[in-house]
Amino acid sequence: MIVRNIKEFKKLTYQKKIICFDYGKKKIGVAISDENHKISIPMSIIFKNKEFKKEIKELICSYNVGGILMGLPVDQNYKTNKMSQSIKDVTKNIDFYLKNNNLRIPIFFWDESFTSIEAEMKTNHLFKNTKKQKESIDKYAAQIILDDFFRFTVNE
Repeated sequence: MIVRNIKEFKKLTYQKKIICFDYGKKKIGVAISDENHKISIPMSIIFKNKEFKKEIKELICSYNVGGILMGLPVDQNYKTNKMSQSIKDVTKNIDFYLKNNNLRIPIFFWDESFTSIEAEMKTNHLFKNTKKQKESIDKYAAQIILDDFFRFTVNE
């Protein structure tokens, strides 16, 4: 279920793991938190194919996830663009798929602006070549989105 209120999302995910998706043109970066929302871990990359919704469902079930944070790009004026609309549409489809599989998971959108650039800068020292870095960058961007959400909501 898509939640539009940050306090409601925090309440619904209290003491539950949150999984974060950085949705790109070809792949989806995945990061996950602990139940206390103190630690976030870059997890994996999901390739956008016919099975990606099934892979998302399997991750949610395997890791006992209680909420989804979906990265949403906005411009400098906090307005949505074509990619934002595409992500909103895909998120509705994911929500519908999960509901059809008896999973009612709260979903919340969070600004992902510039997270791929930040992830690239943060991971320069982890990879010997840029090809390997580019293959993994999305999961680190998802971790940054999750960390940003926790920093912003620490006192809410």
